[in-house]
Amino acid sequence: MEKRIKEEVMLKVLSTLNEAQSRWYVAKEAISLGRGGLKRMSELTGLSRPTILKGMKELKSGQDLSKIAEGKIRKEGGGRKRLTNLDSALVKDLTHIMDENTAGDPMSLLKWTGKSTRKIADEMVDLGHPMSAMSVCRMLKEMGYSLQANVKTKEGKEHPDRDAQFKYINEQVKDFIKNKAPVVSVDTKKKENVGEFKNAGQAWRKKDKKREVLSHDFPNLGIGKAIP
Repeated sequence: MEKRIKEEVMLKVLSTLNEAQSRWYVAKEAISLGRGGLKRMSELTGLSRPTILKGMKELKSGQDLSKIAEGKIRKEGGGRKRLTNLDSALVKDLTHIMDENTAGDPMSLLKWTGKSTRKIADEMVDLGHPMSAMSVCRMLKEMGYSLQANVKTKEGKEHPDRDAQFKYINEQVKDFIKNKAPVVSVDTKKKENVGEFKNAGQAWRKKDKKREVLSHDFPNLGIGKAIP
């Protein structure tokens, strides 16, 4: 999980760098990975092996990188054509994938997805759009998406029906909105131990009928945990 988060952050940083900076950054990561690093970074970022090798050579040369880059950054419009110019259905299919897996902040226009850019890239390849995770990252940024701030990891295996569950919820939300019915999203994180435990709050009881509970709130002493 930490590896995936690191890769997502790396792709986000890459989307802010110019051509030369990108090649040096990826080259540095390839060098730090050691054997197989060149192949791994090329697959992750979409940069070609010759480009990464060039960056590695420049880093190891000991020269002033600012002088190497001076006058060598392509003008806007130079280099390879944008994927969206080469593939007219690209944005449409990416939007469709995101519509099925998108969450949002109800208090702002921010949008985010729980899927990694690599997984989205794999789905796009399945739809006939060869593209890298880095390209997905750049396109999502242009479309108004952002990385989630929440980086807590989950223990154990992901439930096999997780995607089906959220797709069902998404379809229900669409139906309600279509029929102009209200949709309420409740974000709850409170959990309660179920059993003879002391809980906050009071209840009306006779003076001689005080409810006795366990002196310790160890979960194994209860019958379960309530999760709203």
